[in-house]
Amino acid sequence: MRIRMLIILVIFLVSACNESEILSIPSPFSLLTEVQGQTLAGLTGTDSNNNGIRDDIDQLIEQKFSYTSEVKRAAEQEARALQQFMEAKTKETALEATEKVARATSCTFKVLSDPVHDYEKRQALSNEIEAWTTNTKERLLKYLETSKLIGGAYFMHPVEPVCD
Repeated sequence: MRIRMLIILVIFLVSACNESEILSIPSPFSLLTEVQGQTLAGLTGTDSNNNGIRDDIDQLIEQKFSYTSEVKRAAEQEARALQQFMEAKTKETALEATEKVARATSCTFKVLSDPVHDYEKRQALSNEIEAWTTNTKERLLKYLETSKLIGGAYFMHPVEPVCD
């Protein structure tokens, strides 16, 4: 009787751990785009349409943040501002880019304004765009370097209009 129970338990465990099912579980960090590999090289990556947003981030926005035109525009504004922050070389340009990031963040709060229902959407938009902007060691180091440039600065809440 014990052997039968053991065999049934083993069969149950093996069938519950089907490898193909494990591999098909999507990870929030596994979103790959067709152009991501092309844009991993270098600090600025590829911006084939010259809109100020790397192509991989453009595709991320199209896939995840295009459920309304307002949200898409807010995501694009944030991506452009973060890219300008990444390209800043002086304290002055870093401060200007930081003001644009603040405006973009305020725009996201304006577009996704429900404090309960939109909280996770706002977090996902900001966190994912920032993560993709800094998705290589070179980019992360540049982000930290630019952050040092603005260290000690203070900022005021952006004035309307905050959305481009």
